[in-house]
Amino acid sequence: MRLHKSAEVQLDPHFRSILQGLARKMVQSDVTANRIVQRTIDVLCDKPELLDGAHMSEAVLALLRRHAFDENDLNASREMTGSRRFSKSDIVP
Repeated sequence: MRLHKSAEVQLDPHFRSILQGLARKMVQSDVTANRIVQRTIDVLCDKPELLDGAHMSEAVLALLRRHAFDENDLNASREMTGSRRFSKSDIVP
């Protein structure tokens, strides 16, 4: 698939659908998948040079994976901090 303009990336439902299918395999929820797809598309619109060259697919996949790892790390850190309950003795006066 050849995309020449950043606006085409933003509006192409087929491209978005492909990214969503890949994203769903990397994260646990559709909401998170949609968020990383949108982040990926936003970066591609800001840096259309990533779509140039023979390794466009690898660049897009690497970007999508980076956003998925960021989301997974964020969720893991939220789970860790949310699982610890604080008692009154934990609070320093």
